[in-house]
Amino acid sequence: MRVAILESINMPAGHEVEFDRIIVDELKKQGHIPCFFVPKNFIFKVNYKVNIEYLAGGEIVTYAGAGKIKKIWLSVLREKRRLEWFNSAYEKACQGLCDAIVIPTATYRYLRTVHRSKLKNSPVPVIFIFHGINPKEKSNFEKQAKACEKYKNIYLKVITLRNDLKQDSFSNLALIKPPVFKPTDLKVDENIILHNPVTIGFFGQFRKEKNLGFFLQVFEKAKFNKPVKLIVQGATATPEDSDVFEKYIKDYSRNGFIEFWHKNLIGKDWQEALLSVDVIIMPYAAERYRYHWSAMLFTAIGFYKPVLQSPEMNPEVLQKYNIGQALNMQTEEAFTRQLENFVNNLDDNVTIYEKNLRLANIEYSHEKLIRNILTI
Repeated sequence: MRVAILESINMPAGHEVEFDRIIVDELKKQGHIPCFFVPKNFIFKVNYKVNIEYLAGGEIVTYAGAGKIKKIWLSVLREKRRLEWFNSAYEKACQGLCDAIVIPTATYRYLRTVHRSKLKNSPVPVIFIFHGINPKEKSNFEKQAKACEKYKNIYLKVITLRNDLKQDSFSNLALIKPPVFKPTDLKVDENIILHNPVTIGFFGQFRKEKNLGFFLQVFEKAKFNKPVKLIVQGATATPEDSDVFEKYIKDYSRNGFIEFWHKNLIGKDWQEALLSVDVIIMPYAAERYRYHWSAMLFTAIGFYKPVLQSPEMNPEVLQKYNIGQALNMQTEEAFTRQLENFVNNLDDNVTIYEKNLRLANIEYSHEKLIRNILTI
């Protein structure tokens, strides 16, 4: 089957790029022929080695550097262009260029647009993928999902570990499980072999909500029975976040066991960084992580790394698989004791973590993701 991936998000780095790669690579593995439908002048961060079709309707609209008033105008322009991209995709489908269209990262606004577009009458299945629905979005999503039921070729797939949506109430909706992120250029070892010093990694796009300052204080206080190193990588998207991250570097760079990387990591560099650590820590304290699957958590699983994570982050995973611990961040003392115990007993728990990481990789496989997406 020829599957067109309609991508219209400007992706600076990281998980959006890798999610598209999962889709492309696994489609190929299962015998399908993927291609991209993208706006003109779309910049790919990696070469997916597939055909590219350009959509009419103008370039991607970004909010980078825009003030409040300009953002309002840009949001209107973005909606207008999305409508034109959808109409262009419809024309390409009518020309027989694909057998299905997958939109890899959608919101309820995409469904609002599809009502006004020709794409609602697509001759091929159009599959919208949502990366979780939080309570604030839920009523808008359900309203738009219900309105889409009358279109025979519009299908909605929500990636989630929860059952907040009554999927039986919608004829066009399916809840599917997240996929792991795996290294594509390097080999992952399913056997956990600890480094000396044991290395803890904090990775990804840095935002103030990620509790980095709290964790840095705890790390400096903790007393371990072995040498322990901390690598802190942060890609910052706003000047405010960048200033906060630079202050952390200034305040903690005196500690010889803490290494800071203030930069984006992509492709092989990203994979090498993740494989270089023994444990991945994610002290991200935000309620939305209960509803949107954590790409960083599923990266840790795919790279066979035990985790220390906030209790809000997809708690269903740790309830089923012992791959680490949910952090107790109620007080600095409790967090410190937990970190010490986890690291000091890491050698004794390696076998348990290995077994559960293997089981989690089977459940959240790429093969199952693509089969779930294409099942309509």
